[in-house]
Amino acid sequence: MSLNGVKREEQLSCCALCQEVLVDPVSTSCGHWFCRRCIRSYWDQSAPSGPSSCPQCGKRPRIGNPPQQDLH
Repeated sequence: MSLNGVKREEQLSCCALCQEVLVDPVSTSCGHWFCRRCIRSYWDQSAPSGPSSCPQCGKRPRIGNPPQQDLH
């Protein structure tokens, strides 16, 4: 199945921040996937404005839950 001409598999293997293939993939508590370096950089830049949120959906991660590494 495709969404806007992009296969679902390609969407799941692509970082929403850099739009490249996931490198050292991690997921937020809301289930979105990012490169570890990308999400850390995003959260470091947004830290002064308050608690970090998911750049894809805006949800705040549960307290004490850093991005989870893909175990598959």
